[in-house]
Amino acid sequence: MSLVAGFGVSQWNVFEWSYSWQLFYQGLVNGIIVAGLAAGLVLVYRATRIINFAHAAIGVFAASVGGLLVDRYGWNFWVSMMLGVALGALVGGVIELTVVRRLFDRPRLILFVATLGVSQLLLVATLQLPETGVADRYPTAFTNNWDVGPLRIRADQLSALVGTAVLLGVLFWLLQRTRFGVKVRASADNADATRLTGISTRWVSTQVWVAAGILSTLSIILFAPVTGQNSNTLFGAVSDALFLKAMAAALLAYLVSFPRALVAGLAIGVADQLIVTNVDFSGASTNLVVFVVVLVTLLLRNDRIFVGESEGSFFATPREKLAPEHIRKLPWIAAIPKAAVAVMFVAGVALPLVLTTPSTVNLYSRVLIYMIVAMSAVVLTGWAGQLSLGQFAFVGLGAFTTNAIVRGGSAFYNEQHFFVGLLVAVAIGVVVALVIGGPALRFRGLSLAVVTFGFAIIAQGWLFKRDVFLGDGFQADVWRPTGPIDFTSPRAYYYLCLGATVVVAFVCSRYRRSGVGRSLLAVRDNEDNAAAYTVSPARTKLGAFALAGAIASLAGGLLAGLQIQFGDALFPPQESLRIVAIAVIGGVASVLGAVLGALWVVALPVLVDDTAEVRLLTSGIGLLILLMYSPGGLIQIVQAWRDNLFNWLAVRSSRPEAPLPERPAVAALSSRRIEAVEGVPALSVDGLSVHFGGVRAVDHASITVDAGEVVGLIGTNGAGKSTMMNAVSGFVPSSGSIAINGKPLASLPAHRRARLGLGRAFQNAGLFPSLTVKETIQVALEARERSLLVPSMLMLPPSPGAERRKSSEADEIIAWLGLGRYADSLASELSTGTRRIVELACLLALDADVLLLDEPTAGVAQKETEAFGPLISSIQAELGAPVLVIEHDMPMVMSISDRIYCLEAGAVIAEGTPSAVRNDPSVIASYLGTDERAINRSDADLTTPT
Repeated sequence: MSLVAGFGVSQWNVFEWSYSWQLFYQGLVNGIIVAGLAAGLVLVYRATRIINFAHAAIGVFAASVGGLLVDRYGWNFWVSMMLGVALGALVGGVIELTVVRRLFDRPRLILFVATLGVSQLLLVATLQLPETGVADRYPTAFTNNWDVGPLRIRADQLSALVGTAVLLGVLFWLLQRTRFGVKVRASADNADATRLTGISTRWVSTQVWVAAGILSTLSIILFAPVTGQNSNTLFGAVSDALFLKAMAAALLAYLVSFPRALVAGLAIGVADQLIVTNVDFSGASTNLVVFVVVLVTLLLRNDRIFVGESEGSFFATPREKLAPEHIRKLPWIAAIPKAAVAVMFVAGVALPLVLTTPSTVNLYSRVLIYMIVAMSAVVLTGWAGQLSLGQFAFVGLGAFTTNAIVRGGSAFYNEQHFFVGLLVAVAIGVVVALVIGGPALRFRGLSLAVVTFGFAIIAQGWLFKRDVFLGDGFQADVWRPTGPIDFTSPRAYYYLCLGATVVVAFVCSRYRRSGVGRSLLAVRDNEDNAAAYTVSPARTKLGAFALAGAIASLAGGLLAGLQIQFGDALFPPQESLRIVAIAVIGGVASVLGAVLGALWVVALPVLVDDTAEVRLLTSGIGLLILLMYSPGGLIQIVQAWRDNLFNWLAVRSSRPEAPLPERPAVAALSSRRIEAVEGVPALSVDGLSVHFGGVRAVDHASITVDAGEVVGLIGTNGAGKSTMMNAVSGFVPSSGSIAINGKPLASLPAHRRARLGLGRAFQNAGLFPSLTVKETIQVALEARERSLLVPSMLMLPPSPGAERRKSSEADEIIAWLGLGRYADSLASELSTGTRRIVELACLLALDADVLLLDEPTAGVAQKETEAFGPLISSIQAELGAPVLVIEHDMPMVMSISDRIYCLEAGAVIAEGTPSAVRNDPSVIASYLGTDERAINRSDADLTTPT
């Protein structure tokens, strides 16, 4: 064994692995191509915060056209390649102008999914290109070969190595040394400030997409000859695995650094060559290693990746205002949705009686299975706001697990225990979903999408080939049970799939309408607000991950029984993208949307001819059109018809609208009273400090709030008031001690602090845009009685009773605050003032021991502001809770406060009664100033009775 090899040595071994200079050279060539594609991903993300899933597809389409011009039509190589590069630039620009620009103001997740649709569209366009003829390799300008010592250097390899290096060097120079680079960096850092300088950020975005199209096309042109592809096989060569490697290199570069992307790409290329040579010729093991690298990178450095993507989630499209509740509760109107569901069910039952051909019945069984998978996407993406590009990997996991149980080699396991296999598949799906979902709780923005796409790739290429799933064979064989019901009959198996679909739809519907479902949507819409209302974001997301994994794995077990014989080819990563398309086309936040999406994408090609045009309409183009013109999907159209019908009925109904309920007695609102500890402050903050990098936002600040007090917190903008409140609430890390009624809080997360009685109202009053006022208050009522996952899904005790109590308590609070007319309005439809009253209603629902109010009158008209002081006082009296309030309206804060603290540069500079603080010289110099009108107004206000 030689550990050191000279350049003249052709091959050597270390620890049973073979190495050679040729191997390293080939790895560098492959790696720099990976780096070239990664650089394009970095460029687009750096400028626009979009992961361009169509990046490689742009280059493949344009490069295929260039190669076609040479091979089929005999054009000059250089002219053809220049036209191909121009086409890549044009495609990149068109995508930006028609798709990106139209969707630019939507959440980045929607833009990300739009690039998936573009990728599918380009795939179809590439496959429609004519055959090249007899050419078996992509054209290249040079065909020379040279022997340099132990190296065999081909001209196409050298072209790829040198050409890509030059491309990256030019790109780096453009971004660092030219005005174009300055514009790109400025747009990425602060788009609003950049626009104020007269720079068009939209035009910069277009230029970036054009440059990325050029980079992608040139990378593929250089890549194709190296791998021996021709113009018709490029799309297969630039597979998902290559994109995963490019994405891994981009992530290792934190999606911002081109030099790091180059180094990472080279390392991945060399590692790939080593593994392919010594371990796994198929390259599946490389994909596994790359997946682990991506996962570890995200776990360790997610603070440097996907910055600013916290809002990147799907949310339900705001629906049209419903008819009044008394109309919707009329028996014959309430029966309309149930009748529609019954009609759909009867149609499903009758379908195999009308279409009796076994192959047709099996096709519709497949449609039902896809409905189930789409429902798992609704739970995870539509409700949890987490995009998964690996849901079909869970389907494969369920299928192979069912196979492993049915063919387990034991006499106990046989085809009669197919249902045992389904149960085990569901359990395994839950476990794997939790394993992936646990780390994903640390991920932000699009990280989960990247991780799950990687999981889909290694699942097909490596996991499903393991002996535990296939035994000694090369394919799975799942026999259907024949017991009392012979499920080998296509019709019987169809009814099994129909029954499973109905059960899953019922479970998902109950889940959404329960406290667990409301909490999940609250976490998706506004994680901080949800935590302030005692909801654990981690636990809530994990529940969604587990449910989605269970549903997809159940679908996999059913698909295994439908297919009977299958291999890993049945579960390609692209099928997960199709599941996303189904969910989005139907309506990603609706169970009925999953049904409609499966009917459109899977059933429609069966009803008509399964042509390329139909597939295009039901996937790529259909997805793009709906995203751009109807982001709520098909369900948005259905809901519009429903709401219009209800409103029409409301107008024609002779029944008068029910009057708003009488304001209930104050004592009926609160379920518990505060037990203050004598001699101990209700809230104690001692030596609190908060650092953001080298900036000290709060500097050893100490405050106390005693039982029954209202304490004001004032200071200039940037003084550290909101940061202090965030630290007390647990939303930013801090040092120092924090206690509520003597109980230390410093080590607890935000939701645990809320459960101990800390009630928080936020400065922006964002609440939960896709929840109604009543649902929002019911989320806060989780503090009184927490919903349980399994009983909520199955309508088992104590869930039904708990839901009735929360509904009644929410109605009481709504009536007490005079919010009856807004009960069914979405929070996104409310004025700022009304949202702030709803926020105070949630504090009532929490039964908070201490209230933290951050500028409760910010954004509220002066007339409404005057009513907030008495309202805050009445809520304090109802709860008996002390209040710490940040407020810039000096008359109000002076009138309601017993004591006031003033902050400057994160430190307390004054404390005392309103009068003492108002006349403190340091407060006057720091905050109030010496304007006589302000002084007279505040002094006058101090004499105003409260």
